[in-house]
This record gives sequence, C-alpha cells and structure tokens, in this order.
Amino acid sequence: MAELFGMTGKIARVDLTKETVTVIEPAEEIYRKFLGGSAMGAYFLFKEGIFDPKLDPLGPDNLLQFMIGPVTGAAPNARITLVTKSAYNIFCASTCGGHFGSELKYAGWDGIQVVGKASKPVYLAVLDDTIEIRDASHVWGKGVEESELILKSEVLAELELREGMLRDADLNPQWAAMRPPKRLGLHAKRLAHVMAIGPGGENQVWYSCVVTEGARAAGRWGAGAVMGSKNLKAVVVRGTKGHKLADKKTFLALVSGIQKSERGDYFWRSYGTAGIGANSAYVEDAFPIRNWQWCSWADPHVKAITGPFMDQTSFVRKTSCYGCNLHCLYPVEVTSSDPLMDGTMSDMPDWEAMGMVGGNLGYMEMEGTDPGQPFTGSVKDQAEHLAKLQYTTFLHDDASLDFIEGGNNLALVMELVQRGFIDKNDLDGIDLKWGDVHAVDEILKKIVAREGIGDKLAQGTYETARYFAELKGKPEIMNYSMTAHHYGQPAHDVRSPKDKNALEYVTVNRACAHTGGGTGGFKSGDWAAAIAGQNVNAAQNSLVHCQFAAGHWAGNRIDLIKAATGWSDFSDEDMQLVGAREYALSRLFEIHIRQLKDPKEEYDKQVPPRWFNDPLPTGPEKGAVAYEGKPDVLFNEALPAYWKERGWTEDKGVPTLDTLKKLGIDDVAGAVASEHL
Repeated sequence: MAELFGMTGKIARVDLTKETVTVIEPAEEIYRKFLGGSAMGAYFLFKEGIFDPKLDPLGPDNLLQFMIGPVTGAAPNARITLVTKSAYNIFCASTCGGHFGSELKYAGWDGIQVVGKASKPVYLAVLDDTIEIRDASHVWGKGVEESELILKSEVLAELELREGMLRDADLNPQWAAMRPPKRLGLHAKRLAHVMAIGPGGENQVWYSCVVTEGARAAGRWGAGAVMGSKNLKAVVVRGTKGHKLADKKTFLALVSGIQKSERGDYFWRSYGTAGIGANSAYVEDAFPIRNWQWCSWADPHVKAITGPFMDQTSFVRKTSCYGCNLHCLYPVEVTSSDPLMDGTMSDMPDWEAMGMVGGNLGYMEMEGTDPGQPFTGSVKDQAEHLAKLQYTTFLHDDASLDFIEGGNNLALVMELVQRGFIDKNDLDGIDLKWGDVHAVDEILKKIVAREGIGDKLAQGTYETARYFAELKGKPEIMNYSMTAHHYGQPAHDVRSPKDKNALEYVTVNRACAHTGGGTGGFKSGDWAAAIAGQNVNAAQNSLVHCQFAAGHWAGNRIDLIKAATGWSDFSDEDMQLVGAREYALSRLFEIHIRQLKDPKEEYDKQVPPRWFNDPLPTGPEKGAVAYEGKPDVLFNEALPAYWKERGWTEDKGVPTLDTLKKLGIDDVAGAVASEHL
C-alpha cells in the first residue's frame, strides 16, 4: 500500500465472541470516496452485510463502529462518529466531541469496529498498536462519570508509568521522611480518554447513548444500546504516535487561522448553545414546551432558559474539545433547596437539553399555571426551575440516555396524564405531572433498570405511544407522539417559519436530526441548495469535525484536507460527492432493512400530526402550522421534487442505478437498489 497521510490506513476489527483483534487496511481509493466517519461507516454497513433485514440490531452480528477522519487529530474541533444499525432499526451515525477522536488517531487507528458479544462485561484497552479485551465487572452497573474516572487510571502509557524525576537526594532528610518520593511519572495525571455506557446502555434502553468526559455524548439513535448488547462497557484509548501530515507547516498555519477566528466568536465562547434559549422562545416561537403544546411563553420573564442566568446561578468553569477555542461545555453545580438535586455536578446544559428536559417537561412554570399565563414566581423560583433542568440532564448523561428522545418520551406520558388517557395506576403508582422532578427521577430509574412500566418506556417515544394506544383502545394517542421516522423530535419546531422547514426533518438521513444541514435552502424552497448543505454536513461528519465550528473552517476545509492527505486535486465537488454517497447508502439501508414497498406511505409520512393540526397558541408566530396545514403539499409536491433533485425516483425516493454509478458506489449498493426500483 502507498504511504498514507492524514489517515493511518488501519481500522481495528474486534470480535468479542472470538476474543480476537484483526486489522483492516482500506485502499486509498476507499478513503478518497468516503474520507472516514459517517460515510465510511455507511460503506462498511453494506460491505459487511449489516443491511440484512434479518440481522438483529441487538444481536451479536451487528457492527458497532467508532470512526474518525483524515483531519481528526491535529485539527481543532475534532469529533468521532459512531455508526451502526440502530435498535430502532434505522441508520445510526451519531457524532461526539471531546478528546477521544484525536486520541484514537494518536494511537494509530482510523477506527474501531466491534462485532460479536462478550461472555461477560468487558472494555477495550487501546494503547497505540495494542488492543486488549479486559474485564469490566468492577465498573458494570456504575454511571459513566465514575466508570470513566476508574478506567482512565487503568490504561497508562510509559509517560504515566515511568519513575518520577524527584529523588531522595533532592530533599533534605526531614522532608523525605515526611513525604517520600513516590516515583510516579505524572502521578495524578491520567491521559487516556474513555467512551462508556451507563446502566441505560447496559440494560439496552433503545435510546441509550455513549458518553465521554461526563457529558459529551454520541447521543442519538441508540448506539449505547448496541454497545450494551455486546457486553461492552467502554473503550479506553491512550495514543502516543502523533498525526502524520503531508504538509505539516501549511496544516498548522491553517489551524492557527481557525483558532484565531474562534477567539473572536463572542456568542459561542460566552454560553455555547445555551445562548439560544431566549431567541428560540421569544423570536422564533419554537421552544418545546409541554410536549410542544406551546413554543413560547406568554410572559418573557421566564429566564431560567437563558445562558446569562445559568452562568450567574451555577457556573463552575469552561471546558473545550481538543484544540477548540469555543469551549461550549460548561460544568455547573446545581444549587437548590431540594436535597435531591442540591450539589449535583452537571453541565450548563446545552440547548437541546434546555428544551427537551426543561421546557418540554413543564419545569419553567409555577405550579397551577400554564405557559400562556403570566409568570408569578421570583428569581429564586427560577433558580429552582433551572435546578430541575440541570438535574434531569445529569440523570440522562450519567445513565447514558439521549435526553432528546428521553424528553419526548417523558413529555408524551405527561400529556397523556394531562388529557386523562392514563393515570398513576398505569405508571406503577408514579403520578407523572408537569414540573414534578421527583416523579421524573422515579420513572427514569425504572426506565434505566427496565423495571415494571419502565420496560415499556425503554423502547422510546413512538413505542410508548403505541403501547398505551393498544392498552387503552385509543388510537388517537399516537397523535401525541412527537416523533419523525419513529425517533423523537429535537428542540426545533417546524410550525414557525423562522425555525425549521418540515421537509428538512423528513429528508435528513439520520431520523429527525436537527443538525442535517441545508436549513436555508429548505426554508427558501431551493432544494439544490438544501441538498448541497446536507452533503457538506455529511462530509463534515466524515472528516470528522464539529459543525458548530464550521463557519470558522469556511474557506480552509479543502486546504486542510489537502495539507493532511497530500491529495492536491481534492475539491469542493469531492466533498459534495462524499455526502451524496452517504445519503444514497443510508436511504437504501433504511428502505432495505425495513423491506419497505412504499417508503413514502410506510416511513416518510411518519411525522407528528401536531405539525399540521395544532396552530402555535402564543408568541410572534401565533396561529402558524407547517405547510399551512397541508401535508399533501409536503409529501406529494416538495418531497418528490427533492428526490428528483437528488437523482432518486420520484415515487419512492430510491437512488437510481445511474445515480449510484455516477457516485461510484454501484458496486456497493446496486444490487440492493435493484430490489426496490
């Protein structure tokens, strides 16, 4: 194989059943076509036959991939993408920030793929070229924070093990007797990085995620459940080999320019996504409140959702991903008069948590009032409301649960209680009402343990709605499931014309993702621009770098790829092709694993009826609904036009053989496409 730059040319394949580790060496052509990350992961789902409809997502044959790209490592804003067949039987490509991705590159790997199932709980210890399967019984059952702290101390490089520089001769006898030199190199410093699951993943809650650094999560589509099904508690990586670049000088100069640009970004450096709340509620009219019954409070004095209030109330410090000057994760300490919550360490939280396990659970109103009424509380009351939000965020993170899907799930049940469809007798005696953090705490424990009613709720929002609809003989219960393609809607609404166009959620290749790209094109009805935005976003998730820093990468991304890889002819068109390949593969993957005969009717139309039927009751966009309340315009006009622009069939949205050939993936997916054309 020719010498590679940017990439290491190696992907580890770990078979937990056979307890073996082998090395896959993709050809350079494969790297150029897919880069890494999500697109490369989609390629391997086809190459390894994971598209088989009979393959159980929670069975040993499923493939769980930890994938990075050619700029992951020395570039700032690094992320990692986890790719698998989701427990929801959909395509999962979930990204995560932190240091883990860069550390994996420094260990000499472009990815780790896991198949099989261990006979007992294990973790992977990756120390450069060496990968060991180790016993994890001592951390099984523990939350992700405690597990991470324990495991970081068990995978040590020579730097952490070598004898310290402080000698007896450096101390006078009295000092040496009081505190003898321990001869530990860095002593308390533990430089490995960990991705782990909590009890939610261990018990295969469908919406379990994989977490690093306490609160950074590959949060969506249930990769944690797949990890738990393999008895894999964590992957721990320590790398010392660096990142081999084709043109180091140019690469580092470009990195310096990106970091300089980030230093001037006041918004992100101040509050991260926590700065979005007030704009979403009072300008866009798109904040999730009480299962999306409202999207704006009538009283603008609700301020527990704002970054400045959170900062003043609970700020501890700022942290950042590798090389990033935006540092948008803010550890906080919960301050509350309630001993259940007081003193809990959490994160600020980010915008999605603010919406989905804050406003969506009715935490921001005074008891006995609703969002359409004046706020009657004090600043202290608002601090208590914030405490509920931050505590519930912690519960999800430490158990490794996606709080977007989790927030939808809990809010659905709360609305069903509100409307009298169910009561506490249907919830093992838990009276789950708006704003009750103690009831949320109780029912989350049941979900995580899959105990009693928690076992039903552990399959996510759509299945929860279906369970109660069948139990009560009330099919209208399905109308309150805020899911698109069976997965929970994130904290952005489609009724307000200032936020999302519904077609964006319908077409994004990861079920109901809010970070799919192309928002401007969708809102203006320019499908070519929308598709270009989606393709770029998919390519970013294949490089892999953070989309929140994408503006600072503008004009530099292609040059960074060239400097990293030496591909002097790589272009913006090549970036578009990477994204287009991922979209075609992921679309075929979902059509085939579900064996859809009419994808539009059986899958694409599964969106919340509330989008079209329930006008916004308050706020600047009061009265608005998606597509003016005309779903036929969305599904029979806009969607076929979008499919046509992609080179897919207008009736089913199946990538044509000609399109696959132009993308250079007809050899990978042509046979599958032929079954559905």
